[in-house]
Amino acid sequence: MMKKLIAVGFIALCVLFLTIEYRGSSEKIERAVANEKDMAGVENGTQIEQATHLFEKVIVLNEEQPIYIKGNALTEVGVVHPNTSFAIVGEDELYYELRFGKISAFIKKGSATVEKRPLETLVNTEVTNSIKTTEQVNVYEEKNLKSSVLLQLSQGFRYPIVGESDGWFVIKVGERAGYIHKKSVEIDEGIPVLVYHHILPKEEMVTNASTVSVQSFEQQMAFLAEEQFTTISTTQLYDYLEGRQIIPVNSILITFDDGLLSTKVYAYPILKEHGFSAVQHIISSRTERFEGEQVFDAKGPLQFFTAEEMQQMKDVFQYEAHTHNLHQFKNGAGIALELSSADIARDLQQNVNMLTNATSLAYPFGHYDEDMIAAMKEVGLLIGFTTNEGYANMQQSNYEVNRFGMTENKTFEQFTSFVKGVDWS
Repeated sequence: MMKKLIAVGFIALCVLFLTIEYRGSSEKIERAVANEKDMAGVENGTQIEQATHLFEKVIVLNEEQPIYIKGNALTEVGVVHPNTSFAIVGEDELYYELRFGKISAFIKKGSATVEKRPLETLVNTEVTNSIKTTEQVNVYEEKNLKSSVLLQLSQGFRYPIVGESDGWFVIKVGERAGYIHKKSVEIDEGIPVLVYHHILPKEEMVTNASTVSVQSFEQQMAFLAEEQFTTISTTQLYDYLEGRQIIPVNSILITFDDGLLSTKVYAYPILKEHGFSAVQHIISSRTERFEGEQVFDAKGPLQFFTAEEMQQMKDVFQYEAHTHNLHQFKNGAGIALELSSADIARDLQQNVNMLTNATSLAYPFGHYDEDMIAAMKEVGLLIGFTTNEGYANMQQSNYEVNRFGMTENKTFEQFTSFVKGVDWS
């Protein structure tokens, strides 16, 4: 009898615990229902959440339509399939506007209806990485190759993603989740950023350190032109790093440190010939050494741009920060490492004041610390370029962006491996 009582008591206790657990689960379910619907998939630390919401304006596509982003012109980045629906955030006379991750995208009017309706939406908004397309790629409604195709991504672009789940990459379009099979795309290693200093004819070179011959530079730029590379600005790079930009796979940022006059004589006309832009990181105290236009002397002391020369080349060069007067060595390191963030900020403010809309700083000699980064933030600089070799991508801080240092010691094969994103180590 005692054993039966114990057994009954134990069963009752279990029922009590199960009831409590059920009630707790019910409360969770009710909370989820109140928020409408939850879904989570975890892979590599990424949680994918969805919820059903009622939207005032949802477009329903009647036929296939291109989807565009705006830059200097409209660029087609995909094709939306019929019978798909997306929440829109605005419209004008010609286009519906929706969100592609954090990016504004546009679908032309004329083949869609607009209605109030619920959509299962993706809660995730933070971009975690980006992918590259080497061909047209299907984006599915579910993590299933037999599910409906929402859209096709165009070939040759870098697209931001908001997560990964069960062998799929996840993007967000028109508030909806779209799934891309991992085997159909490549992980984006990042943008190649090249840094040059001195450009001279080979016969006038004294050292290969920090110098590239005119002949090598011409060969490199011709290769970029033949491969149809697009040169981007530091602002575009920043937007890409923040997941706010869809850019071509063949994108590159060309930078020069110090503002040396040799680059006006030799690099500027080559860049202009190919329709390329580039960045010059300027040491502003050195632009004050001379006025007007200088006669270049390859055999004399280094010469730096004047303000007038900078103005002459603004059709090709964008001017960025390289400090006002901190490009100096002391005790084997850049002098900025001995200064407070307030002192560095005063110098950077002088530097920025003589530039137009500076976005980035190239660290003198590649040396930086927490005070340097704090000073950059204070004056509004968004990118810090190091001398570490590698690609500019979302996996690193925007204040520790890699570049490939170009000198005459680098072979043409190394150059092509850098810019094509193949194994270069």
